[in-house]
Amino acid sequence: MMIRKNIGQSSLLFAFLGVALFAFGWVRVWVVKLLDMGQFQTIIEQFRDYEKFAPVSFDALFTYTGRVGMTFDEPIVILCTVIWCVARGSDVVSGELGRGTLEMLLSQPISRTRFILSHATVSIAGLMTLCVLLWAGMTVGIETTTLTETIPPPSMRVPFLGFELPLTNDAPTEISFGMSERVDPRTYTAAVFHLFSFGFFLLGMSSCFSSFDRYRWRTIGGVMTVYVIQLVMFGLGKAAESLAWLQSMSFFNCYRPQKMTGLVRDGDLWSPWNLTTPMSDGMYPPLFYPGLLLIMGAILYLVAIVRFEKRDLPAPL
Repeated sequence: MMIRKNIGQSSLLFAFLGVALFAFGWVRVWVVKLLDMGQFQTIIEQFRDYEKFAPVSFDALFTYTGRVGMTFDEPIVILCTVIWCVARGSDVVSGELGRGTLEMLLSQPISRTRFILSHATVSIAGLMTLCVLLWAGMTVGIETTTLTETIPPPSMRVPFLGFELPLTNDAPTEISFGMSERVDPRTYTAAVFHLFSFGFFLLGMSSCFSSFDRYRWRTIGGVMTVYVIQLVMFGLGKAAESLAWLQSMSFFNCYRPQKMTGLVRDGDLWSPWNLTTPMSDGMYPPLFYPGLLLIMGAILYLVAIVRFEKRDLPAPL
């Protein structure tokens, strides 16, 4: 009964976000072909000093796989994930209290623990489906996009003068090929898992805040305050070496979908899932970071259950 109720309440929001993520994943892949690789590389090289602020190295952006993988760091993807998680998590207790429906629901033969778990089941299943829809949109984009590259005629660099001398009078030739020849959608399975882990943590945090309050607007405000503070800490940690310790205190440091894409080498699509695969910037294996988010999210869900079991419910206004 509770699961059907929660599905009904969240279905419209899920539909809007699902369509948005699927369409954005498709369009984002198509946009990649609009940038000429040579010109793109020339522009990016001018900002090499700001590489530390990018979620991935500039060298990875010079490949189609790296540029498509940037989809997981796009603000629209993060925003849709945050909207779902905060909206669903904040509704668990404070949302029901605010609507005056919690006492009626708890009068049914259902424990408080099962009440929260029914919310969690729908929210987690919805989050998982949204992540898959984003990946599906990217896959459709990869399979349907045709790329065109311009190959210049052969040339020779003149020593000491620094310019290219063409060896023939032939015009540059253009070749067309499908993006699927350069990009394998399965490369992003680990990145999808990272996005799910990030959302799961936000669900746990929102549910935990909701279990302590009776007003949904205050729950949302508290979650977003923590979110912004953590984001600022992560940005400051990247900006200054003296503040690098702030990064380790931010949960954004565990969201590394692009790093997982870069671990795929020599056709080994499952290397990001291997516990022994080394990371270039740390001693922990790749699955440590999403695993930490999942553990923290589960702990926050447990805190929400314990708090809800012990708290007295205020009378409806």
